[in-house]
Amino acid sequence: MPKYKIMFSKTGMARFISHLDLLRIFERAFRRADLPMAFSQGFNPHPKMSIAAPLAVGIEGKQELLEIELTGKMEENEITRRLNSSLPAGVEVLGVKQAQGTKPLMAMVKRAVYSFECMPGKEIKQQQVEQAVSSLLNEDYIIVKRSVKGRVKEVDIRPGILSLEGKLTNGEIIIKAEVKSGSEGNVRPEEIKAELEKAGIPLGAGCKIYRLGLYGDEKGKRIDLW
Repeated sequence: MPKYKIMFSKTGMARFISHLDLLRIFERAFRRADLPMAFSQGFNPHPKMSIAAPLAVGIEGKQELLEIELTGKMEENEITRRLNSSLPAGVEVLGVKQAQGTKPLMAMVKRAVYSFECMPGKEIKQQQVEQAVSSLLNEDYIIVKRSVKGRVKEVDIRPGILSLEGKLTNGEIIIKAEVKSGSEGNVRPEEIKAELEKAGIPLGAGCKIYRLGLYGDEKGKRIDLW
């Protein structure tokens, strides 16, 4: 049975849709669009569909990835057209491709790129932004606390920060970060924001955070999953 990968965006008010609700929205959209989903076997069959990496509530996704198996082959443009006519505002299919290989898309995600757009709580200069970013990158380790299954544990996220840059544009702070993502390591955008604030950048509470894309990794190099 053919497998397809779907690139979509989740923007505007749709950024408040949770991961599980987003899966339900896509399942309903596939049903309304009369697309032949393949289902798992067993007592509780479910669509053979997965989103490559969960996106935290409140963060916009510019190029998110979903994988689904259908019972029959279809034209990619037709899948795109049908889905977009069935999806709610803020969720849009940007493209569809037939997937190659057998490895699940979610197992291939190793990196994520985020953008932060923040109006600082006070006046700041470009030099201060650069110094804070440089200070963070020069750290040997950055320990954060995470709550996992009711227990708090300490995690060193420094190895997971692959690149970090910042600039000041018309009074707005723009931060771009490439971090590890997936089962082999994961750095959360809210952790990056908190550490930058500790380093001296007053990002403020009104930051807009975007995930620009998801990527694989091969021998330390970024791999395009699309």
